Parts: sequence; C-alpha cells; structure tokens
Amino acid sequence: MFGKPAIFVPLPNVSNNHQEYNAKVLEKVGAARIVLNKDLNAKTLNNEIEDILKDDEKLEQMGENAKKIAVYNVEDKIYEEVRKLIK
Repeated sequence: MFGKPAIFVPLPNVSNNHQEYNAKVLEKVGAARIVLNKDLNAKTLNNEIEDILKDDEKLEQMGENAKKIAVYNVEDKIYEEVRKLIK
C-alpha cells in the first residue's frame, strides 16, 4: 500500500508454506525479494539490501510495483465475505 520494496524471509514451517507462496506473488510482480530461511545469513541479507538500495531506478520501480498489487480496504472486503458466510 505504501509503495515500498520488501525483502521477505518466510518461515519454513508455517501451515502449507503459505508465507512463501504469498511472498512469491510480490516477487513475481517485481515488488519484493525472497530470502529463504535456509539461505539467511548476514551476507545474503546485506547483499539483497545493497542490491536494491544501490539502484534508485530499481528501488522506485519495486515501490511502484508494490502499489499496483496492493489491496485497499481489505478489512471491508473480509467483513463482507464473513457476512456472506453467516447468511
């Protein structure tokens, strides 16, 4: 929503690996990077951060891509879905 690039480190033991799948959606549209927990160390994370920050164009594009995929008013949408289920 705020148009900021992200680096995700999905937890590996979460139900059905949903954190990684959710992160992949953002990675696929160029709004985020993923570092798997098994690959996480100071050097890997630092390299990802530096790679994004050293390129102003990449930083801006990732932010724009994040805005494009953002879901606004999500709480209203969840409320409506719950309401439908209750009926």
